[in-house]
Amino acid sequence: MNGLSRYQNTQVLTADKVRLVIMLYDGVLRFNRLAQKAMAENDIQGRGMNLNRSLEIIGELANSLNMEEGGEIAANLSRLYDFCSMSLTEANMKSDTLKVESVNKVISELKGGWEAISTERQRLSEQAQAEASRGINCGA
Repeated sequence: MNGLSRYQNTQVLTADKVRLVIMLYDGVLRFNRLAQKAMAENDIQGRGMNLNRSLEIIGELANSLNMEEGGEIAANLSRLYDFCSMSLTEANMKSDTLKVESVNKVISELKGGWEAISTERQRLSEQAQAEASRGINCGA
């Protein structure tokens, strides 16, 4: 395993669930861009390989939804993932970059939402640590 692979493996193994979802969205976007490039170059094999990777990630995201605890949010995410899967399948059959782009927009919006959650969690964690250290320093 080379250095980059070890680093990426460590990132995945140590990531919290929110960060892991963001990484999966990054993967979908990366593979979709590669598929779009393959479409532009008439590379049928590259198109299929990269769209299939995106579809696998979206499948994992869909399978990880907790429909009981997630309620309406999980149901909405499930519908969005279904839309993405159908669009990417159609894009592969028709070599349609616009279908891929529509998925990129959805995934980018979702990713932005998860990034906002991650940022807020980080801010709250830092705030709690600062408050805890003030309590220790003040003899509380």
